[in-house]
Amino acid sequence: MADFGISAGQFVAVVWDKSSPVEALKDLVDKLQALTGDEGRVSVENINQLLQSAHKESSFDIILSGIIPGSTTLHSAEILAEMARILRPSGCLFLKEPVETAVVNNSKVKTASKLCSALTLSGLVEVKELQREFLSPEEIQSVREHLGYHSDSLLSVQITGKKPNFEVGSSSQLKLSTTKKSSGKPAVDPAAAKLWTLSANDMEDESVHLWPRRRTGKREVEGPDKLPAQVGLWKLLPGRCFPLRQLPLPRDAGLQTWGEGAPERQQPQ
Repeated sequence: MADFGISAGQFVAVVWDKSSPVEALKDLVDKLQALTGDEGRVSVENINQLLQSAHKESSFDIILSGIIPGSTTLHSAEILAEMARILRPSGCLFLKEPVETAVVNNSKVKTASKLCSALTLSGLVEVKELQREFLSPEEIQSVREHLGYHSDSLLSVQITGKKPNFEVGSSSQLKLSTTKKSSGKPAVDPAAAKLWTLSANDMEDESVHLWPRRRTGKREVEGPDKLPAQVGLWKLLPGRCFPLRQLPLPRDAGLQTWGEGAPERQQPQ
């Protein structure tokens, strides 16, 4: 018999059902009591009475279910959830169950992958298959008698799962950093901000316009087919344009387009 990592002083639960041979159950309990010693405890629970048991949360270090030689125990989602509840944090569950290897619709016997998923959904972690073997003739007969199930594609698998090292509903103090983080916004150049800021006196209805200008040789030209190096800020007065300031532009072709409905450009006088 494997010792399942049981040591002195631990609390162990052995879960059995009607398929478990009585003599094999007694023999297993005797061996476990020798491992746990006087400071430990071995409890024996019938799987059909487990949900009505008075066990508190985190009562056992290790739970063994269906491990008794000759057992063909099936574990429902409710039973697995109860086992996870009474396990102590970091405690382990070891179970053995017959599984179906063929694709069978609406089968009461799960596949190995579905059994592993059921353990995970119950709240256990590090779920893995330890062993897979053919059913003995006695186990095949037990499946037919106690489960009323007939199949030639059954195997017996042993699976383990571990409870996380915390209890559901437990709390822990979080250490939060009080260091002020940067907003991530780039610093604004005061000179650039001043350059692009207009006062209320600069804006008068629709009399202020931005026109692109580019110096070519000794002459400034404008137009959508040119790449402006500057934007001229002009104020329209009756019969003339009055320049306010010249603003440098990034060389971005996306700023060159004149949209429909733009005011007609006038040449400065």
